[in-house]
Amino acid sequence: HPHCTARCFFLHFTGQHVLERTAGLVSATGDVEGRFTVGLPAQGRSIMGPWAAQILTQHVQRAVQAGLLHSALDSAAIWCHIQTVEDTEALRAALPSLGLVGFVGDGAILPRKSGVSDLPMEPSPGLVPFRSPESLSVQIQLPHRGHVTGMGIRAGVTLIAGGGFHGKSTLLQALEAGVYNKVPGDGRELVVMVPDAVKVLAEDGRRVEAVDISPYINNLPGGTSTSSFRSDDASGSTSQAANIQEALEVGASVLLMDEDTCATNFMMRDSRMAQLVAPDKEPITPFSAKIESLRAAGVSTVLVMGGSGDYFSRADAVIVMDNYIPSDTTQEAHNIAARHAATLAAAGMGAGPSTPTPGAADMGVWFTPRVPGTIYSGGGGDWRGVKTHVRG
Repeated sequence: HPHCTARCFFLHFTGQHVLERTAGLVSATGDVEGRFTVGLPAQGRSIMGPWAAQILTQHVQRAVQAGLLHSALDSAAIWCHIQTVEDTEALRAALPSLGLVGFVGDGAILPRKSGVSDLPMEPSPGLVPFRSPESLSVQIQLPHRGHVTGMGIRAGVTLIAGGGFHGKSTLLQALEAGVYNKVPGDGRELVVMVPDAVKVLAEDGRRVEAVDISPYINNLPGGTSTSSFRSDDASGSTSQAANIQEALEVGASVLLMDEDTCATNFMMRDSRMAQLVAPDKEPITPFSAKIESLRAAGVSTVLVMGGSGDYFSRADAVIVMDNYIPSDTTQEAHNIAARHAATLAAAGMGAGPSTPTPGAADMGVWFTPRVPGTIYSGGGGDWRGVKTHVRG
């Protein structure tokens, strides 16, 4: 039927990420299997046989010939796709030997078309391709593109700062998606992270089941233990602590965080608040007091923070985004942190902000592995906290 084809064929719509999919399979022997849904035409409760036969014997055959046979496809586009994926895989594989956990290629297009679209932003006067600071620039040899240059994200603590709307979160979102390969033309083909990088955030109201969050939260009112914490309605701080521990349980080596989606009281605690609320009355040991323990344990952190300088002294690299262009301000940030600490010491206010609970500095960070390879996301198919994944 001339009007039936569009209504009756349902194919899986792919996005910008190259993922293993059940809708299309290629066997070790080279056989190709495509899977789709066909809606048979009906009138009331009766199948319309002639139309159904036409769909199954003619339309399906034409669709297979047009979509699965090499002779009907664009060979140059196929080869471009293969080369793009192979280059991205080679780039990601090269990171550990260079002491890197991430890479952003020069010329990358990081902004997306809109907040609800993963397509690249269309060319316009305001579109700014990425350009690495000279001090952070790295050159890597790829099998097809040859030498490429870009900004290397080194293992340790990387702080991304800058004014509002200057591209901090856009950069982090590109790194977050860097665990996946991209299709040609996406703009982020040369933006990669190590495969076990995970975006972590706070989730008010999530369920937590038997997670040891005691490295971050302890001494709750009433003496409730946090070594096997359970809650059907976790707060922002407890949910973020649980998300970090669950990420570590499944082997994450890089944590990605954005202050916009983190619990403020979990991320930092300044010296003035520490004077008002005594440390022994505060159950939360801020992440700023644990980030160095994580680094010592081989876990890197990439953190977007535009509203506080608490992490200046702890960062191995500080990148400031200005009009979507990054600059390396590590030394300047360290100098500011040193002057601030000296000012506080002269005023008799102690070591400075984010003062940990007594003894917490010696506790380090640990987690209790439970079922290898299993992500404890709160049960019931609730995957909201597992941010480094895509649908489609």
